[in-house]
Amino acid sequence: MLQSLTRLVALAAAVIPQVLAAGPTDSYTDADPAQSGYLPNHNMDPAVVDSSEFGLLWSTKYNNLEQFYAKPLVYTPNAGGPQIVFIASSQNWIRTMNAKTGAALNARQVHTPFLQAEIGCTDIPNTIGIIGTPVIDPATDIAYFFAKTYIPNFRTAGNTGVFNGVYYFHGVNVNTLEDVFPPVLIDGSQSDNAPAKYFVGGVILQRPALTQIGSVVYGGFGGHCDLFNYTGVIIGVDVNQKKVVTNFAVESGPLVPQTNVWNQNGGGGEGGVWMSGMALATDGANRLFWVSGNGVAHENQGVPASGSSGCKTLGEAAVNLAVGEGGKLSLTDYFQPYDYQGMDGGDQDFGSGGVALLDPGTFKGTGVSKIAVTSGKNGKIYILNANNLGGYKLGPGQTDGIIQTIVTNKAVFGGVGSYPLEGGYIYSTPVGYPTYVYKLGFSGAGVPVFSQVGRTPEASAGRVGVGIPVITTNQGKEGTAILWMCDPDAGLRAWHAVPGSDGLLKRINIPQVNGLNKFQRPAFGDSRLYVTDAQGTLYCLGSPVNLPLTCSSPVNFGSVALGSSATQTVSCTANIPITRISDVTVGDAHFEVSNNDLPQGAIAKGATFTFPVKWNLETTTVSNAQNASYGNTAPGIKSTALTLQTINGVEGYSTKFPISLTGTQVSQKPFLVIAPITVDYSGVVITDPDNIPTVSLPFVISNAGVGPMTITGYAFTNDELDNNPDYTNVTFGQQPYILGEGFSSNNLPRVGTVIPGGGEISVDSMFTPTAIGTYNSYFFVYSDGGKAFTILEGSASTAPVANFSISTSEGGWLPEQNIIMDFGKVAPGSTSSRQIRICNEGGSVLQISKSKPPNGVFRPEDPNALHESQDIPVNSCAYATVLFVTNAEQPNSPDQTFTNSWTLNTDDINFGVHEVQITGTVVSRKIGPTNPTGSPVYGYLGCYHDVKPAGRLLVPQVYADNQNTNGRCQTVCNNGKYVFSGTEYQTECYCGNTPPANVYKSDEIFCNYGCSGDSSETCGGLQVGAGGFISIYYDPTRFTPSDNDTVGTGPGSGAPQTVKQVGNYNYLGCYSEATQGRALSGKTPAIPADGTTLESCEASCQGYQYFGVEFANECYCGNTINAGSVAQASDDVDTNGCSMLCGGNQTEYCGGANRIEMYQLNASAPVPTGTPTDPTSPTTPTGGPSNPASIGAWDYLGCYTEGTIGRALSGKINPVPGATLTNELCAAACTGFSYFGTEFSGECYCGNTFGAGAVVAIDGGCSMTCNGNAQEYCGGPNRLTTYKLNTTSTSTSSATGTTAASATATVPAGPAIKSTISTWGYYGCMTEGTNGRALSGLLNPVGGATLTLEICAAACAGYTYFGTEYSGECYCGNTFGAGSILATGGNDAAASGCSMLCNGDQLEYCGGPNRLSTYKVNPTLATSNSTATTGTTTGTTGGISTSASTSATPTLAGPITVQTLAGYTYLGCYSEATNNRALSDLQNPLAAVNVSVEACSAACSKYTFFGVEYVSHL
Repeated sequence: MLQSLTRLVALAAAVIPQVLAAGPTDSYTDADPAQSGYLPNHNMDPAVVDSSEFGLLWSTKYNNLEQFYAKPLVYTPNAGGPQIVFIASSQNWIRTMNAKTGAALNARQVHTPFLQAEIGCTDIPNTIGIIGTPVIDPATDIAYFFAKTYIPNFRTAGNTGVFNGVYYFHGVNVNTLEDVFPPVLIDGSQSDNAPAKYFVGGVILQRPALTQIGSVVYGGFGGHCDLFNYTGVIIGVDVNQKKVVTNFAVESGPLVPQTNVWNQNGGGGEGGVWMSGMALATDGANRLFWVSGNGVAHENQGVPASGSSGCKTLGEAAVNLAVGEGGKLSLTDYFQPYDYQGMDGGDQDFGSGGVALLDPGTFKGTGVSKIAVTSGKNGKIYILNANNLGGYKLGPGQTDGIIQTIVTNKAVFGGVGSYPLEGGYIYSTPVGYPTYVYKLGFSGAGVPVFSQVGRTPEASAGRVGVGIPVITTNQGKEGTAILWMCDPDAGLRAWHAVPGSDGLLKRINIPQVNGLNKFQRPAFGDSRLYVTDAQGTLYCLGSPVNLPLTCSSPVNFGSVALGSSATQTVSCTANIPITRISDVTVGDAHFEVSNNDLPQGAIAKGATFTFPVKWNLETTTVSNAQNASYGNTAPGIKSTALTLQTINGVEGYSTKFPISLTGTQVSQKPFLVIAPITVDYSGVVITDPDNIPTVSLPFVISNAGVGPMTITGYAFTNDELDNNPDYTNVTFGQQPYILGEGFSSNNLPRVGTVIPGGGEISVDSMFTPTAIGTYNSYFFVYSDGGKAFTILEGSASTAPVANFSISTSEGGWLPEQNIIMDFGKVAPGSTSSRQIRICNEGGSVLQISKSKPPNGVFRPEDPNALHESQDIPVNSCAYATVLFVTNAEQPNSPDQTFTNSWTLNTDDINFGVHEVQITGTVVSRKIGPTNPTGSPVYGYLGCYHDVKPAGRLLVPQVYADNQNTNGRCQTVCNNGKYVFSGTEYQTECYCGNTPPANVYKSDEIFCNYGCSGDSSETCGGLQVGAGGFISIYYDPTRFTPSDNDTVGTGPGSGAPQTVKQVGNYNYLGCYSEATQGRALSGKTPAIPADGTTLESCEASCQGYQYFGVEFANECYCGNTINAGSVAQASDDVDTNGCSMLCGGNQTEYCGGANRIEMYQLNASAPVPTGTPTDPTSPTTPTGGPSNPASIGAWDYLGCYTEGTIGRALSGKINPVPGATLTNELCAAACTGFSYFGTEFSGECYCGNTFGAGAVVAIDGGCSMTCNGNAQEYCGGPNRLTTYKLNTTSTSTSSATGTTAASATATVPAGPAIKSTISTWGYYGCMTEGTNGRALSGLLNPVGGATLTLEICAAACAGYTYFGTEYSGECYCGNTFGAGSILATGGNDAAASGCSMLCNGDQLEYCGGPNRLSTYKVNPTLATSNSTATTGTTTGTTGGISTSASTSATPTLAGPITVQTLAGYTYLGCYSEATNNRALSDLQNPLAAVNVSVEACSAACSKYTFFGVEYVSHL
């Protein structure tokens, strides 16, 4: 019986011509290309599987929440080596592993997966990546698959979102998992038969397994719970051309909706192709078979149509597409059930099961050369002619014109499996029922007819996800068939595939695995199989590798007649030394073997032996008594297991070796068989007493003997058979012939009919009830080959009636017509619940035909509640509890209304689709000041990362204490009329008017510190290595949050704004300063006492073409915009730099650092440009200009940049006229200040400190000569020629003279780390703490605006440490808070992060964002100041090299080596010992932070030596 195996290989070769490159036991596609479910080539021997030698070989669990909907593939690479397993996951991971051992080979994530939360459909939870099973091309070692992911900002703004979802097609080398060509983007491809439709990956799902025909790989696409605007399509990608070559739309034509609104449900026509993951079936004849789901449009409206009519609306249809030139697809044939519109309305997807093309060598008959089988949710199995599918309403009475409809009234997901041997069988597993077995028979005209002949004893899971039947044989041998089923509850199951005489399949006990993932079927390798469970675990089951023998198996006895016997010889070879064979057992006593025929002693490795086995039927007689037990004497194929038990000479090998025995038992006499033993017509629903439906089912009368059999009579009874029943003979008068009350037949063979040996007759029986009730009949057939009976049973009842209701918050129930589930207002962080109830008030079982529950904040408590295909008995109810699980959130957060839905339908024809609208509002706690309406003044803006380079996101800090709450902070900020309020580090409150940039907005999980005054509130947070986070609130009347950080505009908004019109001037834009002078040089009005405003500047510049404001308080006028001044591209103030608030009006922007808010007198006038003419540059005398080393009591400090937030020097601005400016005039005008600087040839500035961001200009730039002296430099564009007062200097210079640069004059260096401050030594750059401040003894004891290291040190007297942060913050403490550590980067200010200059001294560093410049008290430091000198001191403290400017500023000496101390004398710097510590008696007696030379000497007072090491080790 090797014909079927040969046919299978030939069929696969036609689909992928180079198939012979694959290993003989590989599974490089999902099952077989025809989707028949029959796999003969994997060495699955039932004798081995049904023994202890078959077990779990290995299992592997992968990522959290990673699942495998795509089935594993098993493949042997062309280069040889072991078989591998290829798997692809919902997280877009692909992996390979050794098929035998499970050892990982390669793994790769090809894309970020699509998020299930985006779509609201829970069919596939968590992530959606690679869902359809890939296909491997055995000619090239390339695996092909589709992967769902995102392209950020592809169709809409954002990194994710449904509309940014896309599909890529991949080809990867299975040996390396590397792409063999760039992934092909499917999105945007237009449908061949509907060009207005184009592919949008976010709204569609690739569920079916892939199919390869030649160089084109095909995949089917459906929807996500029928949401969004989608159309089912078949996509074909040519792997040679690397592009989409065909796109066939299921729904096309003028009747189909066509909109371009992506989220419009039903907007594309639907008709999804999903088939519970089955592949598109192909028979190698360049055609594809598939089934579709619900469609929106209905071209067929009652008028019969042939399958070649070219129907364009192919929803609820079985379809045959021709594969044309270049892989193009076109419609050849289709079948659409006569009641397909009702199936649409009840969501009874035809397409929940795929198409199985049966083996044409067995499954054929009169007028039918190839059979296709499909089934779906509607409880029918359709037997189709694959070459003429059936069109629409072409059958009798405009029903279905197909071979056969098997009505089960049981929903099927996933299709059928088949077994072409032993007469031919198909298998179907409805949800919640056993697997039913149907045997091929024939009508009197020879037309194929399937009859139910058996079932499994066990039922499948009562929920969606039951797998697809698969049947294996051992090398195509009859009697070795195994039926495999994957179950979402019971795991993997197996049975002998042919029913016994009792109509049941015999269970094969295999190792238990967890409930398997939805719609799975095993993938097979060489005597091994692979399945995945719902938790993402991959299992490998098989026979042990270490078998002691290799024997011929199965042993086939052929046909043996009853009354005779046959003997076969078993041949075995020892794989290892065997001490002896200890025993032999056989499962059926008719098979005889003697221990005397076995080797009696030791068997050497490699030795061969044989022994005979006899199948003895010499004394066996025919017995067809139903329910007969041992003996199994009915004719037919028999099989059993023979097991050799060995005592091995080598450990680690099995001690049992099973061998399959099989043969066909033949009766020379006629032998009557009737199947099935029960014909179950299920329930008939009576809705109209005058029009009662009829259910038809076949049964088969067969002759299992060799001789002809004559039928001698029929009778029936409904009495108990063991209670002297009364029989009624069947008479052949007028049709139909009565087979019992309610049962009849039109083609029952007449008495005297002769059935030849091995022949059979299929009888079409009908059940037509006359009233509501239960019916049964024991129907007997009499013949000269014995008698047999079958039980006919059915019931009739009224229709199911669904009653629907939703619970109230009080525990009651809303009226049935109310489909809104409203949770009302709930508190953040709470869980609320409501219930949905569906009751059956009718007379028959009610089934839920559609159920799409919500997911997210609304979700069912039990995921299996009200599931699809769930049955609700008469007078019973089913319930589902819906939870509303809300997240905790900050006070004053905006009320959030959440919505979702649960879509439900039942088979109550009057029920209809119920889309339960679920809603609820999360209302946060209200705190802080309120406005006149009672609403909070401040709303929650978010958690922000407080690491802005220029300083805090919000300034100023208004307090820091242990009574901090968000409400208190908001009150303080409201009193100060601030737009923003923020809390950080539990204790700190900040206010501000500048909107925080969205770039700093962070996930709420980072703001996790409880407020010091109320731990139930969150006041910022801190992450190690990332810095601090601040909880920010805002005044919604003065600020409008958006993606661009926009602020409210319009008069009276209160929020800072860019004013578009001031008086008779219109806003022109944010301009940079000029490159050779001021952008506007006509006039520089004085700064008003109460600060500059746009209005004051406009008034001062009347008569000029332009006015501009800069640095918050500076006003400039002019008639031209000078060279180099250009408009900035962005309108965003944080981007263009015009972000400073006006000094006289904090609701207006007045330019920024070197940025001018520019206004023009007449908006329609062109913008003039030119070179600076006001003032003109003086002629430079021969010899060139220079920088005087000193001017009177002032020493040259260097060329400095302007500040980044304000002026570098802001104590006095332009105190002298610019037209005659010299450095000497500026110095005289700046008497009383510590610094002066000149800029732009004619500007003079004085100050005691440098503004933030003003630093030594590395690139120079002070190249503009003074207007009053061309021999001196007076700064440049945004550069200041800077001098510092030298209090020790006694030299003076003439007001008009110039002091030449001295050869010995030293230009002071820029800012540096000071090694000592008074009695404090530099400790290092420390990070902030993880659960609080690094130093928390005293917070900000001094004002931040003038902060220096010296001021902070003085304020922290009495503490061990002080630290400065963010230029203006001072902290004191005796210990460091948890998580505060030395920052990486050492003495490099930029690398460590301590790179912000002190507000009060621009030559000192005062920490940085979440970094503290830290000092530790050191009593040994000299307390007297050293002589003031100009230069730089360097030193090393705490392992950190430091330098500090000492120009004209007294500083302490650097670190010293203490020579004598309390009885100890310094001995020297020693190396450590080579095998231990140099000093090992007492180690580290002090805490590291308290180590000093003095402390160590005291701790070691009893020892001769002590030493210190690594800064803090003793």
